[in-house]
Amino acid sequence: RGPLVRAAADALPAASASVAAVCAAMCLPVVTPLPQTLGEIRRVLRPGGVLAALVPSQSGLSLSGMLGWVRVMAALRAVRQPWPNPQARDQLASLLGAAGFRVRSDERHVFTLAIDSADAAALLADALYLPGLTAHRAQAAKRSLARWATPGRRLELPLRRVVAELPTEQPSQETP
Repeated sequence: RGPLVRAAADALPAASASVAAVCAAMCLPVVTPLPQTLGEIRRVLRPGGVLAALVPSQSGLSLSGMLGWVRVMAALRAVRQPWPNPQARDQLASLLGAAGFRVRSDERHVFTLAIDSADAAALLADALYLPGLTAHRAQAAKRSLARWATPGRRLELPLRRVVAELPTEQPSQETP
């Protein structure tokens, strides 16, 4: 229990070893530089503290899910999302392990998003990480996706949840 704080990932407003949990929802693939961000999370977490991270997953789509995403990305005229840290998707558990965290769980789930109205299609287009997307292209994509939206249309969203903790015992630093 305590206050919920929203802050820049590279400058968390907390004393060292003072935080019980950090939630990183959909941000680790885009925060840079990632090693410094993980170091900042380690700094504020107390021993035994938990990091819960949610990231998009690169895998897990069905064939129809892949075709849906091809349609969405074609409307946006994007080949892929330009993640600064693509390894923070399906390789997040190993990245956290290398950063000194103990991974407790690594689960992938495929959710679905209703794309059944023009508003839902516009929300999808606005929510995707596409930093080079122009306002003109975004509007054209929203119109295209609005025509695609129909009652019952669902788009698969593969997500990965990784929960890791900071070990309670830190490795000793022996001097020779």
